[in-house]
Amino acid sequence: MRHLANCGVVGGMVLLLLVSAPLGGVGQEIGSEGQETIIGKAGVLAHGMPHSRDTVPDEPPPMEPDTLPELPPPPDLDTIPDQEIPEAEIAPEDSIIPRNLPEMSQPVPPGWRTGIWEWDREGIQASRAVTLAELLEEVPGVLGIRGGDHGNPVTILGMGLGPGRVRVFVDGSELAPLDGGVLDLSRIGLVGLDRVRVERRMGEIRVHLLGMQMVDPRVYTLLEVGTGDLQTNLFRGTFAHPDALGGNVLLALDRIDTDGPARQEPGAAYGVHLRHAILRNEDGGLAWSVRRMTSRRTEDFFDPRDVNRTDWRLQGRYRIWQDILADGFYHHSSLGVGGDGADADTLITQEARSQVGGRLALDRGSWWAEAEARRQGGTGWPDGVQGVEAGALLGNFVGASASMERQSWDGEAGTTLHGRLWTSPVLGVSLFAEGESGRKAVPSMVFPELPAEEPPESGNGDGDEANGDEENGTEVVDRYPPRFQELTGFRVGAEFQQGDLSLGAAFLGVDPDSLHPTGLPFDRGGPTVAGGMRTGIELSGRVPLTPLLDGLTLQGEGQIWEAMPDWSYGPEKSWDVGIRYHNVFFDTRNLEVWTDVGLRGRDRMAVPLADPGDPEAGGLQGVPVNQSYYARVQIRVVSAKIFIQWDNFTFRDDNMDLPDRALPRTRVFYGVRWTLWN
Repeated sequence: MRHLANCGVVGGMVLLLLVSAPLGGVGQEIGSEGQETIIGKAGVLAHGMPHSRDTVPDEPPPMEPDTLPELPPPPDLDTIPDQEIPEAEIAPEDSIIPRNLPEMSQPVPPGWRTGIWEWDREGIQASRAVTLAELLEEVPGVLGIRGGDHGNPVTILGMGLGPGRVRVFVDGSELAPLDGGVLDLSRIGLVGLDRVRVERRMGEIRVHLLGMQMVDPRVYTLLEVGTGDLQTNLFRGTFAHPDALGGNVLLALDRIDTDGPARQEPGAAYGVHLRHAILRNEDGGLAWSVRRMTSRRTEDFFDPRDVNRTDWRLQGRYRIWQDILADGFYHHSSLGVGGDGADADTLITQEARSQVGGRLALDRGSWWAEAEARRQGGTGWPDGVQGVEAGALLGNFVGASASMERQSWDGEAGTTLHGRLWTSPVLGVSLFAEGESGRKAVPSMVFPELPAEEPPESGNGDGDEANGDEENGTEVVDRYPPRFQELTGFRVGAEFQQGDLSLGAAFLGVDPDSLHPTGLPFDRGGPTVAGGMRTGIELSGRVPLTPLLDGLTLQGEGQIWEAMPDWSYGPEKSWDVGIRYHNVFFDTRNLEVWTDVGLRGRDRMAVPLADPGDPEAGGLQGVPVNQSYYARVQIRVVSAKIFIQWDNFTFRDDNMDLPDRALPRTRVFYGVRWTLWN
């Protein structure tokens, strides 16, 4: 009965939107010529991401000329006196106010061979992901580590690398980790985003979130509603005005909640995003924004129950020359307690982290360069970052990029070098190589001050000892001394492409000196373990099954690593294979269908949880194989998408990323995504 009621709610909303559609123009027929132009642009942005390829954007077509009412014939011209239009009332062509800050270029193309994956706005909606963490898990080799269902702490890791090696940037400025060495992604929403770009290096994962860009003079509204098993509910709303208050305005709401496994672990994540840009001219302007996101989890597992994250941001960009763009920003991040959690002051950091910085970018088409410097405030992470990156396309045959980053922390410093090389296909074969080496800072959570007789463990609880000396007879203790991690990594391989067919293989290697726990509530206090050299292979393939059905493909990615049972968060194998179907119908392209049936999983792995009762385990505990069969159907009619997806439809009941934190046994989830242009 509950599902019938949920269906009624969703159905009622669909009916309401259908009734109101003529007001927004969504019921008009889409012109094929305009749509094909837009589809071409979307395909370029989403190249290399099968879920976003050939996605049709949700823009309504222009009104057909024959839909206008018939007007009476004009009066005789002789009866109209000559009138002179004042010059002041004639708008010059260049008086149109630009709707966006100039965008920093991203010259390295996305693709498996370059190690970059990208989703544009339509690609995000076309994916199976409901949260940012689920979207990032679509990148091969990226593992989601979940402390439970929605609302509980969640993050991503690659090759067992966490603090300082998983970084998220919003429009160029880095989101500071506050309650651990990595970000809790349950408090980073998907609303208000125009593009998500993931750069998976061998020593680091960089996630770039680009805020929504105004591409149309009309007001934009996106509604996403969904419901499903375990009383799971989703509501997202985005409103964007391209010409308001001297620039543009964006307001977005985000909420997802559930009763959790066996309906015994209720949780939720909800928040708001507000952004206002003041645009001086097409060369630059100012923008300020605030993001506030709350995660609510079961009090029996994590305290405090409600934790709020707030990010304030001020940014200015100006094109000082045709090819040179300057960018400056200030970013302030803090945590707060919601509700009435017990002893909350001892369980979350009370120190905010801030940063002020600038970037200078040069883009000459075939070559580019970018320099960055920023000063960071707050305990438990680097106080300064400087970096430079450059690259070039050589004769449309070879591409190369190189970067250097220096991080300083209380007088100590670490420098990391990274390089990448790739070729264009020759007889269908392209080659690539990547390498990274250096020393990066390992940030940690900052605990509130406690009485001297109860000193907290420093950092992530991995055994760092406080540094002290005597000054005027008083002991001075550095509770969070600088910590750095040495690492060397490489990736070399080849990819064959012929039409829609692609096959690739790569040899991987990574050699960190240590492996750290994430520092989030589920492994806080866990040990840091020794690293070492580890090698593996990566495979990727896409095989069109056009003889069976146009638009049907067999697709898969996976990694196989050298067996090292003491490598924390490092399973020997991970995979995602499935049959995908995607096609667009009719000359008007008003109907689009996506279908996926597949298997995603990973091998058994060790997690760094302290286990005093078992010294033989070395502080590591094992979790079993985690795999889930999934199915999804999404249908777009004009600008409305109706979807239904079923996770773990084989009812596997021992899927977990942490001991004793079982994930939902199964879940059917369905809903609507509707774009309106007002």
